[in-house]
Amino acid sequence: MLKDRTGLAFFVGLLLAGTAPDARAHPAHAKPVNYPFVVGFERFHSGMDDEAYLAEGGFILLNELNCVACHAPPAVLAEQFSGVVATELDGVASRLAPLELEIFIRNPRFAKRDTTMPSLFAGPDRDLDEVAALRAWLGTLTKEIPAHPLGDIERGRALYHRTGCVACHAPETGYRPPGVPDNAEIEMAGLASVPMNLADLYDLNALVEFLLHPNEHRPSGRMPDFGLSVADASDLAAYLKAGPDLVLPENLTEALTADAPTADTALVAKGRELFLTKQCHACHTMPGNTDAHQAAPSAKSLASLDPAATGGCFSERPVGGPVPFYGLDLLQRRALAAALKRLGERSALDPAREIDWRMKQLNCYACHERAGIGGPETSREVYFGFSGPEAIAMGRDGHLPPALDEAGKRLVRERLEGILFGPTRPVSSRPHLVVPMPVFRKESVAPFPVLFPAADHGGAP
Repeated sequence: MLKDRTGLAFFVGLLLAGTAPDARAHPAHAKPVNYPFVVGFERFHSGMDDEAYLAEGGFILLNELNCVACHAPPAVLAEQFSGVVATELDGVASRLAPLELEIFIRNPRFAKRDTTMPSLFAGPDRDLDEVAALRAWLGTLTKEIPAHPLGDIERGRALYHRTGCVACHAPETGYRPPGVPDNAEIEMAGLASVPMNLADLYDLNALVEFLLHPNEHRPSGRMPDFGLSVADASDLAAYLKAGPDLVLPENLTEALTADAPTADTALVAKGRELFLTKQCHACHTMPGNTDAHQAAPSAKSLASLDPAATGGCFSERPVGGPVPFYGLDLLQRRALAAALKRLGERSALDPAREIDWRMKQLNCYACHERAGIGGPETSREVYFGFSGPEAIAMGRDGHLPPALDEAGKRLVRERLEGILFGPTRPVSSRPHLVVPMPVFRKESVAPFPVLFPAADHGGAP
């Protein structure tokens, strides 16, 4: 079922024939939703769902909002609710300036309104000395970043709209893909994920590095590797950096630009300690500790939580103390409550259900359909280009990624592994497709080569 609130996520205006792109039409101007954006929930759940189906969306939220990092799931569901490892912080001070670091510490929603990252310092009792300490410690996490050539904005604009970025992210208002008839209207795209709002905060060379190696920067695997060349990544970075600057409220700007305390050894040590005591390592791997993963859950178990609660993480406003603020909307709170009510009934997933579960987490449905679910939104199909007349003659099969029905029968396990995570990028079986198949972080997609044959009865796992 499609979400019945996508109007909140639409960017303004229809694309008109002959409209030239300009700086005011950058994707960063797409209006983000004002709550944590989890695409697997947004696309397939709405306020019209009955409670049982809405609970399925709630289970997605429990994992993707990383509730399970603090609230342990039942042991029988631990593998299913593995949670999400947040952005790698090693080198963060080389990616973000001190001002941007402080924004993310105080309240990440100032930088990205639809972020899934909660705030621990948005409440009325926020301790600015603690903010300063965390900023000081994070400021020591530097890493050498290679210098890259300055990219071409116009070429980056074309790449952004033709290499698969807009399968997940907002297109640019005013951009007309090549080959679209002059009299054709292009629909507005819904489900606007606007991560490029972060691009202007990143150092330019750091942004290029991220685009070249997303699987290293984002352990969650939600951003795959498209095998970009340095030239392509530089062009994309130049285009993304051409978007609007982040505008902060005047009172916040004044507070953030005030003289920061000197980052002495004691302040840095306090920041490192706070990273642990504030449970930041529940989501982020502790920098410098290669043996550490996420912290063990430290709060009540999921099964112990009250589905009818209105406080804590369900609060509409920051409450302070150790409680993180997510800014959940009413539908998300309903879905989470429904999931908690049915947690005891949740069972291990059979292969078909697990494939669906994982495809929603990784947004595989942005490109692929399976069992009548997913595939590119109609409004985005126009951005999946045709490579030539032969591809055009094939119709929709000539430019859209294939459906994954019976993939376990059509592809042997070794072939599935090669397509998903290498070790080297395989030769494409569909060279006519303009949008390439990206390579995912192995840990994120390793179950698929086993699950597809098991679900489709086409071969031994």
